[in-house]
Amino acid sequence: MGQQASPHAATPRIVAISPDDGSAIDLRNPALAAFLSWCVPGLGQIYQGRTHKGRLFMGAILATFLAGIWLGGGRVVYASWKPGEIRWPFVCQAGVGLAALPAVLQAAQLNGPARQPFLASSFMAPPLSSGQYVSRAYADRLVRRDPDIKPDDFFDKPPLRQFRADQLSMWNHRLGHFFEIGTLYTMLAGMLNVLVIYDAWAGPLGTPTEEDRRALKEAGATKAGDRTS
Repeated sequence: MGQQASPHAATPRIVAISPDDGSAIDLRNPALAAFLSWCVPGLGQIYQGRTHKGRLFMGAILATFLAGIWLGGGRVVYASWKPGEIRWPFVCQAGVGLAALPAVLQAAQLNGPARQPFLASSFMAPPLSSGQYVSRAYADRLVRRDPDIKPDDFFDKPPLRQFRADQLSMWNHRLGHFFEIGTLYTMLAGMLNVLVIYDAWAGPLGTPTEEDRRALKEAGATKAGDRTS
């Protein structure tokens, strides 16, 4: 009686060729690896067993991102979709993954029914624009914590308070060119991580030779045979 192939037979693993030494790289699940590298730079490479490369990516990109936040006084990473106030640099900053996610949550909270960020914290919260309504708790916290904001910058509109200044202008005035430099650093971190995500998805960049292509086919066939035997 003939032996039937198992319906659960494993599919061949996806393999890439290293442009450095021509060795085969098992990409495991490329889609999952790419997602992991978006969440945390280099995590997808670590999942694929490329630990040294993953740690290098993680350290370099997160260090660049944190350096940008520090240079920009903690103000340069925020999300805003208001007409005329869209924060386009955040499109690049979001490439760094979970490290930029608080900006989305803070913007949603500040512009939502609560009228204040989580825990009334200004971390990654978008700047207030003239005429914007916020909770009394957030207004009081800004007056206490932000040296640029005075009690007179708010109108009392129970149960809320209305801002009558321009917080983004305050940030630019206080930080000067460091606001742009910090923004640039965080944008570069996000854009560099797009390359890391691609590396996790498709393997190292480089043009394979004909010999590399033959080795790639042989490696794929060998791995497929090992898993089905």
